[in-house]
Amino acid sequence: MSQGRMRLVTRGDDSGSCHTANVAIRDAFEKGILRNTSLMVPCPAFEDAAAMFRDMPGLCAGLHATLTAEWDEVRWGPVLPPEDVPSLVDADGYLFQTTRALHENGADPGEMMAEIEAQLALARSEGLAIRYVDSHMIFTWIADMDARLARFAEREGLIYRPKGVSRLPAGEGEFDSPVDELVARLSAAPPGTYILVGHPCYDTEEVRRFCHAGVDPGSEGPKRDWQRRMFMDPKVLECCEANGIEPIRYTEI
Repeated sequence: MSQGRMRLVTRGDDSGSCHTANVAIRDAFEKGILRNTSLMVPCPAFEDAAAMFRDMPGLCAGLHATLTAEWDEVRWGPVLPPEDVPSLVDADGYLFQTTRALHENGADPGEMMAEIEAQLALARSEGLAIRYVDSHMIFTWIADMDARLARFAEREGLIYRPKGVSRLPAGEGEFDSPVDELVARLSAAPPGTYILVGHPCYDTEEVRRFCHAGVDPGSEGPKRDWQRRMFMDPKVLECCEANGIEPIRYTEI
């Protein structure tokens, strides 16, 4: 980038999904360019995330509205009692694994919104200042949920789909690592405001359990570790410094 300055909304998704995700997001914020994290309230490590992030000035927290539980081994149900949202759960009381299954099982939009409202209420009760909302696995194509979520965000004072933010342009050529590819993309992008989303984790057995029919056992560990490094690798930090790239929060857009 030869002229102007780039503003980069840096977001780490899936905090609360597991402990190693929480630690990686904390480290990417404290030692890197990560400025936002989207929390999965129904997940096993949500309380761990809340304890870690509630008193962390400068980290912008958002609600990663979660209506699916995609993994085979690591499952979770809704925040509300399953009997209160029967169209959202399978026979075992877990959220469905895909948005397609959610849709095909007749997800009721009223129940979907009730669950999202309960997730926000629980996050706030844990002392988290939630500033924005987005959707896990993009369920917003179901039952006009995009418009419903927009109205919910306006009512609750949350940012949703901010204007003037673009995806970072893809890089051209071959690269030795995802970090090298990101550095090339950052260096080549014209001035503007972009968003960079990842799922930071350390490569541990905890995250290697994340698998399903489309994700091989063990493969998520290395992949998400690279996504952690996208926010804190020295090459990325040097690139941002050299090119005047400013990592920002949703509240600064």
